[in-house]
Amino acid sequence: MNKLTAKIAVWHVVVAGLAWWMWNVGQKVGFNSVTGVDIQFPSLVAFLLLTAVIVMGYIMFRQRRWAGSITAILGILFMMAFGWNYLNLIAVAIVLGFNFWSATRVRREINERRILNITDAFYHGLMPVVLGLFVMISFAAYQSPLLSEIKTAQELPSQTQVLFQQLVEGTVGQKIQAPTVQQRNRLINEIASQTLQQINGVMKPYFRYAPPILAFGLFLILWGLSFLFVWLGVLIGLILYWVLKKTQMVRVEEKDVKAEILVV
Repeated sequence: MNKLTAKIAVWHVVVAGLAWWMWNVGQKVGFNSVTGVDIQFPSLVAFLLLTAVIVMGYIMFRQRRWAGSITAILGILFMMAFGWNYLNLIAVAIVLGFNFWSATRVRREINERRILNITDAFYHGLMPVVLGLFVMISFAAYQSPLLSEIKTAQELPSQTQVLFQQLVEGTVGQKIQAPTVQQRNRLINEIASQTLQQINGVMKPYFRYAPPILAFGLFLILWGLSFLFVWLGVLIGLILYWVLKKTQMVRVEEKDVKAEILVV
């Protein structure tokens, strides 16, 4: 086994380890019934490391075929965590397209530049990888127990009343007059409960569509935050690149490059 093959093998092993870590610590990915999106810090760290390592490999090896093997690793571990079904298989197919797009962007960015710009290479490669993983996360959220409970119960989770209580207290709570604090809190709870019942009554015909709507909403939220994930990934990627250069795992050399010009 030559050095290049060994580096490619190590890259795949590291990707597999980070993907396993991310999916196992984030198996409850989806929605918090009170606050909205449930993001766990260990899962976030694993996500950022995983995206940076994937794109670092695309930068180092510059072969689009590795998008297939990397997607296979991500897909197998994803389906081991969330189930072997056609829905998750569709998610893996979508991720394959995003990874192929990422590898293509990285290769074009490197090959078309006379001076290597690692920051731009990471930026161009990270966005498709991040969006691909967001698709997987949204598909996982679609299958989360909370969304299934909403669809079956035909009402919002009972914990949602806590959110309404906070809203009532923050908006009209100061205007509620009561002899004691206990009575005031009882009135706030009653207003929140009645509001929740009215919302459940209005939304009842649409609760059966809750899983796809909320899962798609989660994807839109994550997409809106993608710039943050991308730049954090760039930062981690640059640190990783610096470490690899210091350990002589990669190096930058100058080479003569032929260029085509248009003559008229």
